[in-house]
Amino acid sequence: MSYVATYEKPGIEVVSALQKMREGILFAFIAWIFLGAGIMAAFFGALTAFAGGAGGAWVRVLAGLGVGIVLLIVGAIIALIGFYAKFIPGTSDLARGNPEFSTASSLIKIGYVWGLILVIIGAILTLVLVGIFIVLIGFVLLIIGYIGMIILCFKLNDAYQNTLYLVAGILFIIGIFFPIVSVVAWILIYVALGDTIRKLRTPPTQAQSLIQV
Repeated sequence: MSYVATYEKPGIEVVSALQKMREGILFAFIAWIFLGAGIMAAFFGALTAFAGGAGGAWVRVLAGLGVGIVLLIVGAIIALIGFYAKFIPGTSDLARGNPEFSTASSLIKIGYVWGLILVIIGAILTLVLVGIFIVLIGFVLLIIGYIGMIILCFKLNDAYQNTLYLVAGILFIIGIFFPIVSVVAWILIYVALGDTIRKLRTPPTQAQSLIQV
């Protein structure tokens, strides 16, 4: 059985789409560092405050909380840029290059974009009963986006025959019950996308040697 990655539109569009997706994941990795540092700084600042302090101690408490909040805001901004300005547009471009990815792209876009919007709106309105209902709808949409990610991984594996995509998809399924596993899935997708991009950029004369019979 032979395998060659082919698409209905020029390959360069697909490479650009995959590159956007990979850059989006990289932004997410950077965001996680800021968010982690921010949580730690805010936690220790709050811990010091609960432990009690006087004089200069309160200055350190407020400084810790302030730094934590700033890091959290920066991390959130980087995450939003990576996911909503890079990864999701990348999946949309990929779907335009190959209709096989249309379902996954639509689920990811609807789930993560509208899901997050509803969760934020619902959180603001939590004092009103309708706010809780809106948050629940938002979480349902986020789950739909999560399912889109699982489908995307399996479709990428079908298109490029890279086992890392398959493993990532399985880990995302496990991540429904153990969320920490999803982090490993994102790392695998990042590595697999780099390998796929490299292969698609291989000149045609050399690509023939990559064909498996």
